[in-house]
Amino acid sequence: MTSFHIMYLAADAGEAFRDKSPRKPPFVLRRSHYEAGPEVAAESPYELWRTLRQQSERGEADVPRPIEVGDALETPGGVLLCNYWGFDAAEWFGAEEPEGHVAAAHAGAAHSEQQPRCDA
Repeated sequence: MTSFHIMYLAADAGEAFRDKSPRKPPFVLRRSHYEAGPEVAAESPYELWRTLRQQSERGEADVPRPIEVGDALETPGGVLLCNYWGFDAAEWFGAEEPEGHVAAAHAGAAHSEQQPRCDA
């Protein structure tokens, strides 16, 4: 299991992000545009996305809100951005990257074609 720290895109930044056409990598995120959410363990970012969506649809109390397009997941290996087509490696603006960051983040986002989309 991997520990994911959910970073929710702030409402005003979220509207601007979702109104623009999809960007291409590299994805550089500004911490000031995000609100810290809980830390949750899951097998993959896709499992986490699916689980939170299902819990929300069932109306379960005391669960984090679902991950939406523009939200980010911090992992021990790097940052993942939820895009319209899946999760992509990202980085924080101005952050010094630990060695292996991009490779680890790409490994966590592998097989996005076989996984559910973030906006489904």
